[in-house]
Amino acid sequence: MYYNIINRAKTRNLGKEIYTEKHHIIPKSLGGANSKDNLVVLTAKEHFVCHMILPRITQGKFKRKMIYAAWRLCQAGRPDQERYVPSSRIYAILKEQRAKLLRAVSGPAHHLYGKKTGRTSADFTDEWRKNISEAAKGRVAWNKGIPRSQEVKDAVSRANKGRVAWNKGVSRRWVNNGSINKLVYPSNLAGYLADGWVQGRYRK
Repeated sequence: MYYNIINRAKTRNLGKEIYTEKHHIIPKSLGGANSKDNLVVLTAKEHFVCHMILPRITQGKFKRKMIYAAWRLCQAGRPDQERYVPSSRIYAILKEQRAKLLRAVSGPAHHLYGKKTGRTSADFTDEWRKNISEAAKGRVAWNKGIPRSQEVKDAVSRANKGRVAWNKGVSRRWVNNGSINKLVYPSNLAGYLADGWVQGRYRK
């Protein structure tokens, strides 16, 4: 069925008034090229159907990649994209397959296990914080002057009722390095002092 859709699409010429999407016949994640002979123009529904078929005709890690690709097609695209909206049953099937896939590849089995995939606390150096502070100077907060409605205030109040702030009862300490003042938690104080920071505020 997959190649029936592909072959039919190759022999027709859809009008410009019809929304279409380019599809890699052999997906790029499976080693397919970006060349003209590996691309075909499909309608949004055909594109979705092809990505529903691909997980059935692949195995192992390739099957996992195709499940993920099909799931991505369920997500909203750019404003100029007219993504095909699947039925709730198809959506549920893909969601269950994706959840099963994530459980199967968690921990050491995951291809990113043990690798750095984002920023850690070590990336937020004093120089980085200073640059962010300088860049933000003079900027006006996007929500400044926009009052919260009573409905929003009530919703926030209900959500926070009974919660205890994670930093309740924990007082921070001022430290400085001769030019920068910073409030730090007691658990981090020793590390700053070891790096040459002095307890208290710096005053010119």
